[in-house]
Amino acid sequence: GSSPSGSKLAHGFRLPTRHGLEEGETACSAGRRLASVRWHRHSYGAERMSSILGWISGFFTYDADPLSVDSDDDFDSFEFRKHGSHLEQLRLRIERAEAAGVEDESLDTLRCKLEELEEEVQKELSVTVAHAMSGTVVCTTRLRPTDRVACLRDAVLQELGETGVALRFILECQILDHYMTLSEAGIQDGEVVSLIQTPLRCCTASFDGTFASMAPAERNGPVLVANLSPDCRTLLTVSSHGLAKIWDVESGGQLCELSGQVVNGDFSGRSNLIVGTTEDGSAHVWCADTGACLQILFGHADDVKRAVFSPDGQLIVTSSCDSTACLWNASTGQRTRALVGHSDAVKFAAFSNSGALVVTASADATARIWNVSTGDCLQVLKGHDKGINFVAFSPDGRRILSASLDGTVRLWRVEDGGCSLVLPVDNNVVNSATFSPNGREVLIASASQSVRLF
Repeated sequence: GSSPSGSKLAHGFRLPTRHGLEEGETACSAGRRLASVRWHRHSYGAERMSSILGWISGFFTYDADPLSVDSDDDFDSFEFRKHGSHLEQLRLRIERAEAAGVEDESLDTLRCKLEELEEEVQKELSVTVAHAMSGTVVCTTRLRPTDRVACLRDAVLQELGETGVALRFILECQILDHYMTLSEAGIQDGEVVSLIQTPLRCCTASFDGTFASMAPAERNGPVLVANLSPDCRTLLTVSSHGLAKIWDVESGGQLCELSGQVVNGDFSGRSNLIVGTTEDGSAHVWCADTGACLQILFGHADDVKRAVFSPDGQLIVTSSCDSTACLWNASTGQRTRALVGHSDAVKFAAFSNSGALVVTASADATARIWNVSTGDCLQVLKGHDKGINFVAFSPDGRRILSASLDGTVRLWRVEDGGCSLVLPVDNNVVNSATFSPNGREVLIASASQSVRLF
């Protein structure tokens, strides 16, 4: 529209109904040309940010006054999610107006809108997306906790410049539904989410000195988990569609399929059982010969993240989002002890080779060492700045390795809980870390095209 003087206006903007404006009404302010107001009914939910940005964008004109914006300032886009500098530019313009002695209702309103926008920006999460196979960072974007995973997919597609590509996001071995909100998916600020694109291949390696590359003949989705049995005769694979299959290593033929929608799984020491978690958040025990479910472990108050057997196969330890880990009798499926002490989700748990100790990793950025017989917490390992995704004992049981979202791998002494070494990783993303069989080296795979041996 235009101002009463007939000058062309710079922008249009939206205002909520509480301003009392009618459809198509023109708003003007004491010699300052403002935009024609087109009134829309919209919620202050997901569109709240764009509403505020649109309002501020429309507030500016090309007048030579303290609040004016030059055409090369790129204020039209207002990409506050990507460029925090625009907020600073807006603050500077308000300060310039104040220094010029501008004091009117429109400037006060602009200050309020700036405060409102700053609050919205602070609520956003920084999410990094990295390729699950290579660890290469695809992009880092800012989204609100109420945004759906589909918004993350759109950001990745825009970064890749591709359309019609099948994308899946993985967080802690769980496939994220595109209809889930980031909050429901458990994505926190600074989280690294893994990206998979179909088709993928599964590469397996064995202590017998051989390796093989396989691609499922059926369209069961990308293979996310591949675990070799201790006797090296069978292989467990889990696809993104929740299909878990047992394969004969010699022939490559399928032996059986585990019942249910499986997320992950590990063999028992004798290779006859498998314990793991399913998409409903529960822990199951399966027969490795038939795939039949033998036990369901009930007792956690929230989803179970991982489950593993003790070295002798007599016990199972589970880690859960309810901030606890639990010990179970593998034969009866009865819970024997709850390990309580973490303040956030327990993401991983592992036995020592002797079976006498358990170490747990948590989103509260600590790891804890527990006595299996008594359930007592012996040590709290503090030092990481973000949540810990993985922990493991050294073969001799004297040290612990931890991998964290803060982009470091740490070595700890079991005896006193002290940190003996901090290992940096490429691009601050840890994909995997493990001790060598003799416990003298650590192998780390990170977001680069190489692995590093320390």
